[in-house]
Amino acid sequence: MFMRLYKLALSVVLGISLVIFVVQTWHWPLVGDAPLIHYAVFLISHGAAPYRNIVDVNMPGAYGVEYLAMHVFGGGSLAWRLFDLFLGTMCAVAMVAISWPYDRLAGFLAGGLFILLHGRDGIIEMGQRDLTMAALLLAGYAFMFQVMRAKEPQRRLWCTALFGLCLGVAVTVKPTPVLLAPVLIALLCFDMWRKRALWHPHLLFACGAFLLPLLLVLLWLAHERAIPAFLTVVFRLIPAHADLHRRSFGYLTSHSFASVLIPPLLLWIPVALFGKFPLSRERWALLLGVVFGLASFYIQAKGFSYHRYPAEAFVLLLLCIDLCVCVNRTAPAGARWARPLGAAGLVVAVLVVGVGSVRKAVRYDWRNQQFDSMLRADLTALGGSNLNGEVQCLDTAAGCLSALYRMRLVQATGYLYDCYLLAPAADDQSYQEHFWDSIRSKPPVVFVVTSHLCGDGPPNYSYHRLHDWPQFDTWIAANYHLYADRIPSRKVYWSGEPAQPFGYRIYLRNGVVFPVPAHTSGSPQTIVAHSI
Repeated sequence: MFMRLYKLALSVVLGISLVIFVVQTWHWPLVGDAPLIHYAVFLISHGAAPYRNIVDVNMPGAYGVEYLAMHVFGGGSLAWRLFDLFLGTMCAVAMVAISWPYDRLAGFLAGGLFILLHGRDGIIEMGQRDLTMAALLLAGYAFMFQVMRAKEPQRRLWCTALFGLCLGVAVTVKPTPVLLAPVLIALLCFDMWRKRALWHPHLLFACGAFLLPLLLVLLWLAHERAIPAFLTVVFRLIPAHADLHRRSFGYLTSHSFASVLIPPLLLWIPVALFGKFPLSRERWALLLGVVFGLASFYIQAKGFSYHRYPAEAFVLLLLCIDLCVCVNRTAPAGARWARPLGAAGLVVAVLVVGVGSVRKAVRYDWRNQQFDSMLRADLTALGGSNLNGEVQCLDTAAGCLSALYRMRLVQATGYLYDCYLLAPAADDQSYQEHFWDSIRSKPPVVFVVTSHLCGDGPPNYSYHRLHDWPQFDTWIAANYHLYADRIPSRKVYWSGEPAQPFGYRIYLRNGVVFPVPAHTSGSPQTIVAHSI
């Protein structure tokens, strides 16, 4: 009776936390990286070819997932919130399916904790590609385990196909799962062989389904005549991107898991090491998931919180399975000490990770949209829809592209990142050279330059980064004049701690008459909303 009440209490606390989280974060806006891929899909829908007209480091599968999300849920902020919750639910359902034979509560706890841990990272991490990758991998694991658990595996070839399909789609979103997919397919075939079942059909179905998304991507790129451009991105731009702002091994190690996960991990590790759990093929597969997640985090080498999602998902799943097994009567006879440790670990996980994450997430200020509202007001005053094809952002994630997306304005060029234009550490200058040729052949009417630094650090309101490209800086000074220099007044609290907001400058091409900003008089001048 006590254990039933204990499990019921955990479920109720976590369930209430999830309800509060969903209700209180329902209005989270579309900010951060998500608008960038949204905008790329918007440009594709307006006739731009991926990689040939839109120079981007994201994989084709990211566009496909974004396209489906925008057409199923919609293109606005609420729709993206629904998509993010869908991904979290997909992870949770897969975790329940994986953990069902061990403990029915474990999957619910792991899935709920992962959703809340993701929410703790903030508004700017909604719908991230690594979250999509984690959801696809967990779904693939769930289908693989259905085959491995079946008495007649040959009747589950459709599960094998879906397993391979999930892995294939994950690779098209981010390439790192290509390290894990062959190992899992081999593990499945080995399991079939050990059970004296026919393994050849499973190999055929898994590999065929895995290659199908890759083939569709190749056909799409061929249709867009974008294969040479895509290969240029893969072998030139992506390596340049990988070299920008790489973190040290020590930094990555200290940030490989969210700090809030450390307390339950410390209670779980002795249970996992000495709890006498059988090393079944399923357990080996889950441990491989953890290893892959960590490898993906280190390979990307940026240390971003969303890069941890695959590793955190598999760790939470193993943690909850092991701790739930320990609190059951079926705990290993030689490890009775593990039962109270497991019970304490689950309580700590629910209270520290679950409740603690909700408290963090609901404090984020989703109402602060000053940057977006100010920039859209300026662009509307300068002509609004008449700026279609005549405005260019020098930005990555401050919000310029988000404003263009909301206004449905097509940018003058398909160059979306200023990282490779203004960062002196970038070795590959082709991005800069092609952009330079593009803007000189047809100079845009409006340039928007944000104070966003590609990497860490506070906003640089002096815009000295333009001097990193003297040729461009001189050309702007000779052909454009400053229309406005704005800094939002309120600090931004979308993740972590409240931070200084990004500002922006608007440069107008000489010889074109524009209206003066609404609250000024006389000639165009520098305008700052007010200091922080």
